[in-house]
Amino acid sequence: MKIGLIGLENAGKQSLFDLLTGLKEHTSHSESHNIGVVSVPDERVDFIYNAYKPAKKVYAHIEFYKLPSVTKKSEETKKALLSAKEVDIIALVIRSFKNENVYHPLENIDVNRDFSVLIDELILADLYITETRLERLALQLKSKKDEFLLKEHNLILNLKEHLEKNELLNQIQFSESEQKILRGYNFLTLKPIFVIVNCDEEDLSKEFSFQSNIKSINICVKTELQLVDLEEKERKEYLKLLGIDEPGIIRLIKFAYSCGNLITFFTVNEKEARCWAIKKGTTALKAAGTIHSDFEKGFIRAEVIHFDDFKKAGSESAARKQGLYRLEGKDYIVQDGDIIKFRFNV
Repeated sequence: MKIGLIGLENAGKQSLFDLLTGLKEHTSHSESHNIGVVSVPDERVDFIYNAYKPAKKVYAHIEFYKLPSVTKKSEETKKALLSAKEVDIIALVIRSFKNENVYHPLENIDVNRDFSVLIDELILADLYITETRLERLALQLKSKKDEFLLKEHNLILNLKEHLEKNELLNQIQFSESEQKILRGYNFLTLKPIFVIVNCDEEDLSKEFSFQSNIKSINICVKTELQLVDLEEKERKEYLKLLGIDEPGIIRLIKFAYSCGNLITFFTVNEKEARCWAIKKGTTALKAAGTIHSDFEKGFIRAEVIHFDDFKKAGSESAARKQGLYRLEGKDYIVQDGDIIKFRFNV
């Protein structure tokens, strides 16, 4: 899953990216320094690993992309919007923290205004796509009346009308045939969008509300930078004072994962205990293909036990004695927390 961090200048995007990609053993960097691969902490795979003792454990991961800053009608904004087309999810980084030594490009702190500025840029980029495509479709329909082209024309026209009302495309329910048409496009507001509010420490519990009920999470980047330098014991004490269980940066990673509508299933063998990230609603057949195309091609059955049942049993042998394992077919909808062994033949 690729998440693009986009925001105005001095919203704390660079510091946030550095924090995300500086999580010691949980990260790796790309050569571009604008992409960081971050593992998603999951206590369940830790338990599975300890139960089986394979050679290693592998977490699911997220790629964070640090996109150029947005400034109205600038080349940087064009670059940011172009880069945003490459990601799966857009995270709007918005400044709420106060610091007179750090200037704000729009002169003062206003979370909702900054949100509107960023959303407007995404909507304008999508409007440009609709207008350009409608012009081409109109010319094509003049030369020949094609049912598919007419359906595409009507759909894009409908999207344009929504965008002109300042509505995000990810709020619209599309039919299966419409979804097929939209696969050929790369609308920004069709992607999942969430907000990261970079706030002061005293505002961590403050609730912010945004258009279309877009989800948000509060992070005090200044505090997170301080936590990094603390010993584990001191860090726990500091978090306790703040009234939270884990660092905000860990909460953010888990939050981002959930915003992608992702769930996790697990596999385990003598080599590794591994997390696999798939979209909610994925069938066992498609989940098998996530591991290897041969698993999907030669799929026979999936042997499944849910993590909660496995944990209660304590081991595979105990779980088998209790009859907790079951066989599922290719149409089984994989659930978050399933531990699966795929039976296949190629």
